[in-house]
Amino acid sequence: MNWIDYSLAVLISLPIMATFVLGAFLARSGKHAMGKPTINPILFYTGKFLLFGVWALFGFVSVFPEYRNSVPFLIQDFTPDAQKLLAAVFLVPANLIIVPAYLSMGLITNIGLPAGKHELRTSGIYSISRNPMYSSFFFMNTATFLFLPSLLLLAVMLYGMIIHHFIILGEEKFLEEAFGDEFRKYKARVPRYF
Repeated sequence: MNWIDYSLAVLISLPIMATFVLGAFLARSGKHAMGKPTINPILFYTGKFLLFGVWALFGFVSVFPEYRNSVPFLIQDFTPDAQKLLAAVFLVPANLIIVPAYLSMGLITNIGLPAGKHELRTSGIYSISRNPMYSSFFFMNTATFLFLPSLLLLAVMLYGMIIHHFIILGEEKFLEEAFGDEFRKYKARVPRYF
């Protein structure tokens, strides 16, 4: 492994570790992170867990490159260093977006709609994007495809992104009902993604 491979391993591991740390923190605080799905539960959970699985596969292959060719439907025999470097470049904004989003949401983070008390976050990273966690997925998926250009992984990532778009639409409807004009004003000044 060269420095690019190490960089990829670290950069893809950060959002994965941040997810586990947040989950552990929520569990330790007695918070229930599982909320109500905004769309059909099967689509909701497959969209979430398949994307996470793809990124975990990226992390695994970045540490154990000998398993790269076990990934089905690769369109390249190997990934050139320039392409790996570009993947690392895409992981930088992914981390700069998702980690502050996790920190901003903190103990009110939910997978799905919250069942109890909730707040509308509009400051920090949420003043730039209404959905920074989901926006980071564009960068993570691009990096993943650059590192592991598999048609199967591409199909899974496209499925996940389409599902997340519909999840967002459901979340925005919920927020508009819960926060009314405050959310509508926020929605008018801050883009959904970028």
